[in-house]
Amino acid sequence: MIGPGCLSLPLAFKQAGLWTALFLVFFLGFLNCVCMNKLVRCAQILCKRKGDSFLSYGNMAYEAVSGSFRPVRKYARIARICVNASIISLQMGVCSVFYVFCAIHLKESNEEFFPSSSFKPTTIQWMIIIFLPFLIINFVRSIKPIAVISMIGNVLCLISLAFIFQYLIRIEDRTIKLPRITDFEGIMAACGSILYAFEGQAMVLPLENKLKKPSQMVGTFGILSVGIAAVSVIFALCGFLGFTAFGNDVRGSITLNLPQDNIQFSLLRLALTLVIYLGFVIQLYVIVDMLWPALWKRLERRGGFCSSVNLKLPFELALRTFLLFIIMMFGIAVPNLEELIPLVGVTTGMLLAFLIPSLLDILTWLPIRIKRREYKLATLLIIEDLIMVLIGLFGMIAGLQANLVNIFK
Repeated sequence: MIGPGCLSLPLAFKQAGLWTALFLVFFLGFLNCVCMNKLVRCAQILCKRKGDSFLSYGNMAYEAVSGSFRPVRKYARIARICVNASIISLQMGVCSVFYVFCAIHLKESNEEFFPSSSFKPTTIQWMIIIFLPFLIINFVRSIKPIAVISMIGNVLCLISLAFIFQYLIRIEDRTIKLPRITDFEGIMAACGSILYAFEGQAMVLPLENKLKKPSQMVGTFGILSVGIAAVSVIFALCGFLGFTAFGNDVRGSITLNLPQDNIQFSLLRLALTLVIYLGFVIQLYVIVDMLWPALWKRLERRGGFCSSVNLKLPFELALRTFLLFIIMMFGIAVPNLEELIPLVGVTTGMLLAFLIPSLLDILTWLPIRIKRREYKLATLLIIEDLIMVLIGLFGMIAGLQANLVNIFK
């Protein structure tokens, strides 16, 4: 879904500088594409080796480690736990951004439509108010209505984006007055914002599984490459046009910079808030789908009162309520999109986009290359993947430090 990540990209351009951020969008998009292609190729060969039609990200990590060099095989289970924990952390971060986005936009809309009203909750108070509506929609358990909601949301998002673009194009260009590059902290924060926008790492393997011909997913003109290229262009346009339109006044979402006294933009903000609210369902579904089956199996093994079939639904709803409460508390702890989005991007975003795919690529393909005596290819594989690992490690450590400095300033 093109959502808060895309709408926050003008802020990334402010953080890094106009031309630096433009370069970073395409550079990080390219690296992201390379690593996602690695991930899919690893999944395909591991599926063939195991005889399965599909492996989740966590199970793929397990198979990659358990089928690699003998000394690392004992860490297969730990690898699966780490990958699953990273995906859950990413999705929790994404959900927090969605939650904060809705709270901020409802606050703005309330003040815009009812300026003389005494009812003016703060952003944090809005987070508490919207807890119940979010809880109700997240009690939807079937994937079919969730998929329909997501599809409608994507269409509305694209229409809204086109509407925003036509407005941005007509605003006076400030390119000459804007900085080309800022400082190190700003660039690292921008990397986090951009990586957050490419927040589809957890969805790549499920998408590949849905294709009739999985081989179409990878390659120079594969679905993954073409898709990321197209999305990179949209992201670059949104960031560039938003920053040149509003300059250093740009906020955590471009929608917050749109005119306050225009009914069209007011309705647009409300429509996008509704879209993000509906899109929240599929983001939380990923977490529940990973956690709930394992938790219920443990309860069944224990036996007794907790394993009663009649309590299965109440326990699942309790888990959903608990997850939403954690998401709300995280949003309250970091209530600004300007700080929250880069923080999610430089931590779990870096981990799932660069570090994990590159390590799994080495563990999957290096034994194969050595066995075939393809030593040159093995050397190139090690060099390429280690570069990606170093980029990911540097980005995660430096980016986290830069973002924490910004948060505690």
